[in-house]
Amino acid sequence: MSAATDAPRLRRRRRAGRAAAGILAVVAVGGAAWAIASRDDSPTPAAGGTVPLTTATAQRRDLIERQDVGGTFGFSRTQSIGAPAAGTITRLRAEGDTVGRGHSLMSIDAEATAWVIYGTRPMYRDLGPGVTNGSDVRQLERNLAALGYDPGRVDADWTSSTTAAVKEFEEDRGLTEDGTLRRQDVVVSDGPARVGAHKRERGDVVQAGAPVSEVSSTTPVVTADVDAGLASSLRRGDKVEVTLPNGRTVRGALTRVGTVATAGSQDSDPTVEVRAALSSRRTGRLDGAPVTLSLAIDETKDVLAVPLTALVATGPGEYAVELAGSRRLIPVELGTSADGWVQVTGDGLAEGTRVVVPA
Repeated sequence: MSAATDAPRLRRRRRAGRAAAGILAVVAVGGAAWAIASRDDSPTPAAGGTVPLTTATAQRRDLIERQDVGGTFGFSRTQSIGAPAAGTITRLRAEGDTVGRGHSLMSIDAEATAWVIYGTRPMYRDLGPGVTNGSDVRQLERNLAALGYDPGRVDADWTSSTTAAVKEFEEDRGLTEDGTLRRQDVVVSDGPARVGAHKRERGDVVQAGAPVSEVSSTTPVVTADVDAGLASSLRRGDKVEVTLPNGRTVRGALTRVGTVATAGSQDSDPTVEVRAALSSRRTGRLDGAPVTLSLAIDETKDVLAVPLTALVATGPGEYAVELAGSRRLIPVELGTSADGWVQVTGDGLAEGTRVVVPA
């Protein structure tokens, strides 16, 4: 039984015949050239059509076939921030700035507002004395405690200790010390808030609720539209690679695969949006920049493989590799190809076998 049959396959999408057809275009010309050179009795390559040769080792390895799609770099959990009150914007954080817990995003009429707290539950009501119990109370108390104020026991119940802690928070920030935080004065973020694109600028006169800026988390993400047929076989958690505009490659994983397709035009197929979170935050200030998202569409585990350049085209759809030092050609059957390597099976070929490749 061949190694292709023995090896476990993960989401196999291409038959070996299709793989071989693609390989032919890559190696047929080069392979034939060095095969001629390997039979030249001269100790050095001829000046004409020969190729200098070296050797490589057949290896057992995982092969991951990838498909590249265009994507857009951004940050997760983007939300629009409106003006908490009518007036003139007198201070506004710069785009790309990161704002931590207990700090404000802007000032209206010289009064700081839009205070950042950490959490996931939106501020849907004012929080102050007399409010009913709720998880938003617990969320606020956690933030007060993290900022060094004592709200008493951190729970869903608003107490006099909670009021006292809020008043201390207000006093330290020059706010009216009434023990109440208005919902429009608070921005809930799951961590430090990154300032995105501004909708208004400093000096603009705005009405309450008018969009002023966008904020997001500091987690870098990439979004892309992929063919609906491809998207149907993608899963959350699938590993990806992203090439940034500066050429640097970072790794990540899919966090969202859309379930609703967007209809294509006459010249394009329907697409589905996918999103990937990146493992590195060293990506610079690239919000909105075009990037390349590399998706793993086929993974074959623990197979015997040689470099693609080791293949010699011996006939239509037929290949061989040359054993180093013997000039013997071993016919091989091809499987998955990825990252410059190709899965092979053939009599006399095993892990550690040295084969001839162009230098």
